[in-house]
Amino acid sequence: MGRRIGRTLAAAGLTAAALTAGTVVATDAHRAAPVSPAVATAPEDTAISPVASTSEAPYPDLSSVAREVSDAVTAASRGTSVGFVLYDRESDKELASLDADSSYYTASLVKLLIAIDEVHADGTWALPDADAVEDLTDMLEGSNDAIASEFWERNGGNAIVTRTAALIGLTHTTPPTDPTQWGMARTSASDVVATYEYLLDVIPDEVAAPLLAALAGARNPADDGWDQYFGIPDGLAGRSWQIKQGWMILRNALVLNTTGVVSGRYVVVLLTQQPAVSSAKGRAAVTAGIKTLGPLLTQLDAT
Repeated sequence: MGRRIGRTLAAAGLTAAALTAGTVVATDAHRAAPVSPAVATAPEDTAISPVASTSEAPYPDLSSVAREVSDAVTAASRGTSVGFVLYDRESDKELASLDADSSYYTASLVKLLIAIDEVHADGTWALPDADAVEDLTDMLEGSNDAIASEFWERNGGNAIVTRTAALIGLTHTTPPTDPTQWGMARTSASDVVATYEYLLDVIPDEVAAPLLAALAGARNPADDGWDQYFGIPDGLAGRSWQIKQGWMILRNALVLNTTGVVSGRYVVVLLTQQPAVSSAKGRAAVTAGIKTLGPLLTQLDAT
């Protein structure tokens, strides 16, 4: 896939917000009870596929990367399901993965698809008017739910996910069962990587620029008050990033996703579904998993 000239990324973090009305019942501003009690579980067979070999110099040994990420998460939050991909844009290689095609709730990761759909009206790439661009920026920087719901209702709801998945070529991304609950859409770590690659490499620069700037300008806390600097922002301190986070508290599970482009080179995606632990414990678990990547990325930077 072609590469754009590397972008300078401002340090910032972004989140996925709580769901729209009907899906969640707020407790402490964030606790949610899904309309449907069913919560996905990870498959019995966990496939770990580090995609590198000793012949692929100059990369270090990557055979244990995915397991180290998963072990760090589950040590801090036992019983957590993990979907993970580390992708190197410079070499165009997936360096490590764990259950990369397994399905997870998007929470506010779906806002990436909502934004892409908004700038691809009638099969043409174009920025909307200034007010809509400002709304897109707020939706991504602050993970604003009200704005996401407006775009969702105006642009066809579930059809947004269906047509954007077809546009990008996503194979594990599906709309929510309840079309009013955009955060209950589902995706996979591999599909999130493909979404970032599409945003960076396929969408025209002038159209992608405000979306990428918003991802690099994510503010903390998010517009709903949630501390969204977990995972990539706290685990890889000192690095630049463009991120979209996701969180959602269900009746018996906590969904926490950290995703983004790190140092303009690495696409990092960590999707988790945790038991009903505290939000602080869940965030710490995701951060612990991402933190294991720090020494590896430093090694790779030198190659």
